[in-house]
Amino acid sequence: MRRHRIPLLVLAALTACSGNDAGSSTGDTVASDASTADPVTDTAPGSTPGTTPGTGTGDVSATAVTLTGDTLPDTASDASGDPPTGTSNAATGDPTGDPTGDPTGDPTGDPTGDPTGDPTAGEACVDDHRVIAYVANWEACPSPAQMANWSHAVIAFAVTYTWTPNGNLCDPNCQIGPVAGCTGKSLTELVADLHAAGVKVLLSFGGAGMGGLWEGTCGEMEKCWDACVGHTAELVDSLTTLVVDNDLDGIDVDYEYCLHDPAHVGFVADLTTGLRAGLDALPGGPKLVTHAPMDHTLDSGDPYFKLVAEHADALDFLMPQYYNGGMSPFEPGGLAAIETHYRNLVDGPFAGDATRVVFGHCIEPGCAPVATQPAALDVSKTVETWYPNDGGVFFWAAPFETDGAFSAPFRQHFDENFCGG
Repeated sequence: MRRHRIPLLVLAALTACSGNDAGSSTGDTVASDASTADPVTDTAPGSTPGTTPGTGTGDVSATAVTLTGDTLPDTASDASGDPPTGTSNAATGDPTGDPTGDPTGDPTGDPTGDPTGDPTAGEACVDDHRVIAYVANWEACPSPAQMANWSHAVIAFAVTYTWTPNGNLCDPNCQIGPVAGCTGKSLTELVADLHAAGVKVLLSFGGAGMGGLWEGTCGEMEKCWDACVGHTAELVDSLTTLVVDNDLDGIDVDYEYCLHDPAHVGFVADLTTGLRAGLDALPGGPKLVTHAPMDHTLDSGDPYFKLVAEHADALDFLMPQYYNGGMSPFEPGGLAAIETHYRNLVDGPFAGDATRVVFGHCIEPGCAPVATQPAALDVSKTVETWYPNDGGVFFWAAPFETDGAFSAPFRQHFDENFCGG
């Protein structure tokens, strides 16, 4: 999901970690998150050292990017480990997921919730124009002001290792350890808070701490992910149980590791389809299955791109990390390259349905680039010229914004133009 820090699993009680937001409290600038090791996780959705959860690519060197406008200067990305994470739990309470309180989310009064009037479309700003925050579960809990802007929260991470200062200790049988909520709250408590705010909640499995491409050569290195190959059924059972026990709305997969052989490709494919089947079998309505890959692993023809294309029917939406991969959306050349990349995903695996591709930013210091406002909102407005009904944005990570300063401009813009806020 976000240059995320590497998720750390703690089997003992979660120790208090520093979680002060670095974001500016003003509405037009936000300090980016501190460097993390996982592109979507403790580095934006699953990143490597120096990357942000869910964003980082370990094999691409981070280059400083000069931002214009009211943005902050970029800092060089630096890999770091995440503080210990505890148990994960997710909760959503609002069947619409619409923070505006409008059941249709549509200012036109269209009962479909789609401002275009298309009766086949999903709920506006729940099934499109989302604002999704990754919440690092070893950091401070999100504030009500933050939650008020979000359509979804992704709790990061559930992992199969125990963190130590000297490195992660992988469980040889790929067993998921306890999952924390946030500093001072259990997963169940955090999920309940998010649901009360009308936010849908997913739990992210993986992240940089499970192993990343930047750490070595595929086929030669051995990381926690390797121990999971062959244990797909057990993982699906464990993750499905976490969904049930914590009232979660779905599971996100933050896989930033090798797809160099049939065994690893088959593992990710079977995990995806297994989760789809397992969650669909649960009572209480549909659950979500998402992925948050590093952007440079999703080029046309890459194994991950092919995997998404072959199993698109199992995914609700995809969250490419558009940071730490060498393409900056805040530079004309980088944004042009991203447009080609984004269009290939929308028009390829998702057959033109842009609601299923969510644009990823990282606000943690050390990401390359660090996203700030209003530059990030300007990027979203540009994406809307490509596909007006796009999937919205995600960012790594909640602890690095102050009182919703990064997410609020998206929420206001989407509500005013698409969601009927």
